[in-house]
Amino acid sequence: MINHLINNFSNNFNLKIMDTYIANEFWQPLLFGIGVVTGVWFGADQLKSIFNLVMRSGVPWNMAFTIIGLHLPEIIVLTIPIGVLLGTLIVFNRLSGDSEIIALRTSGISFYRIMAAPLAFGLMTSIVSFGINELVVPAANRTAKKLEFLALYKSEMPGGQANFTYMDRGKDLSLNRVFYIGYYNEAQLRNVIILDFTRDKLVQIICAATGLWNRGEWVLNKGRTYVVSGDSDITRIMRFDNLTIPGIKNAQRALNNGNISPKEMNMFELGRYVNILKESHAVTNDLLVRFYQKMSQPLACLIVALAGAPLGLLARRSRSNIGLIYSAVFVFLYYVLQSSSGALGEAGRIPALLAAWMPNLVIGCLGVVILYFRGK
Repeated sequence: MINHLINNFSNNFNLKIMDTYIANEFWQPLLFGIGVVTGVWFGADQLKSIFNLVMRSGVPWNMAFTIIGLHLPEIIVLTIPIGVLLGTLIVFNRLSGDSEIIALRTSGISFYRIMAAPLAFGLMTSIVSFGINELVVPAANRTAKKLEFLALYKSEMPGGQANFTYMDRGKDLSLNRVFYIGYYNEAQLRNVIILDFTRDKLVQIICAATGLWNRGEWVLNKGRTYVVSGDSDITRIMRFDNLTIPGIKNAQRALNNGNISPKEMNMFELGRYVNILKESHAVTNDLLVRFYQKMSQPLACLIVALAGAPLGLLARRSRSNIGLIYSAVFVFLYYVLQSSSGALGEAGRIPALLAAWMPNLVIGCLGVVILYFRGK
């Protein structure tokens, strides 16, 4: 009995050492992969923006680099999965080349047990990616927007919201009303236009220079009402000094929560904004895809770790580049799927949830198949 306990303790201790050893091997290739891909991505996408800010708009170099640098966290979130894939590929390629995997297998450790370390590493990087995407990226994008406005117009960005459009739909998705606000700040409305489609066609247009949000209603001032009949004929024009518009609670909530763009929102802010739009059936497919990607993109690290480890074992000393070739194919496939499924989801051709998760599902299934055959 004592010998059995000692053996179990020894085996568990050795497995923990193995997990620690494999996990420690990941960090250098991970940082290398993220650095290289981020540098290429940054150079290809952002250097043109820097020169445009400096040469065309006269923005100082230090401010231009600060603005572009604030976009760096958003790029890193996209490149972390590539770093994880390269890290797992390189580590398992080396372990295979040094015959360490064979030594582990002959000692009775299954390949599935060896996969515990890369999967734990993928889960940890997913958590880090999620944290950056939720805590750093929204704040960095908001700051970059303010600095860019200051650099271009030499003044602080005004508060409030400009050019707000909201479409109120019925349960059958028929269009009821369209609201346009030229500028909104602290309950004050300017340049208000309301299109009324209550009879399945445009029947009325309301325009007002100013307005006020007051106790659940909009009170519009100094405007006109255009009554429309037929396709586009205006049959009557009425002026008003004050006009109360009831039933705009959802539009006002969307106005209050839409003062920042979706890319500047974290998952909880975007989820609240999506729920507000859902209540009036006004949510768009692109917002839904972006919302679901808030979770699917960070979890891509775990998915590519599942695929990267067995890919690293495909390399042999006589064919040392085959693993890198497969890795490049996986990276290309992942980003093609991400772009194409995102476009299909935004166009409404496939459900938004499927559009956000399709790259992970495809790469994950391929990883499971490769893992199954390598584990035999």
